[in-house]
Amino acid sequence: MTSPTTDPRPGSAVAARIEALPSADARLAGLALMAGSVLATIGFLGVSLAMHGTGDGGPTDPLWQPMYGVALAGNVLVVLGLPAILAVHGRAARRLTLVGYVGIFAPLVMLNVAETTIEAFIKPYLASHGGVPAQIPAGLNAFEAVALLLLIAGAVCLAVAVFRARVMPLWVGVAVIVSLVGAFLLHGGPTAFISDYCLFAALFWFGRRAARPGTVTPAA
Repeated sequence: MTSPTTDPRPGSAVAARIEALPSADARLAGLALMAGSVLATIGFLGVSLAMHGTGDGGPTDPLWQPMYGVALAGNVLVVLGLPAILAVHGRAARRLTLVGYVGIFAPLVMLNVAETTIEAFIKPYLASHGGVPAQIPAGLNAFEAVALLLLIAGAVCLAVAVFRARVMPLWVGVAVIVSLVGAFLLHGGPTAFISDYCLFAALFWFGRRAARPGTVTPAA
């Protein structure tokens, strides 16, 4: 008797192809990462349009809250879809990818979600109730410093993982590094979001690969 052509036994060619197919979870994470990256980019671009004034002009602009709301929704989706990075790389550069994932996850939650919430809802309230304070709390500075330290570790490790694994295009790793540089060099005004745009471009490509059938590297 001949063996069936759809042999699912471990080590068989069919089993390898099945293992290489992305799971429904990976596809869902990829779609969330893609949608979140697009929404967050649109939101931050909208916020840039609202930064036409000085002082409290931005938070009182009609575009400020809805655009920051779109950005906040996008960033939440990005955080939810971030495991797509692990699914895409699989065994390739596993430790570097894991450190990169954690290092990117933390600042996204601490800065892009937590601080975007403050920008979206707290600043407009303060602007219409006596004005936004000139000095931010010292604890918030420390909070940002920790997030930036984690971003350094995460961005460097993820970029190196991209270069070593060669699962993703090399420009993805370059975009992650540019995002890190922009986070330290570009402050205030619309240019401050360039760092986010570079990171979202890289994450979108991770999501795109995770959402495509047959392109996810098997996990260890």
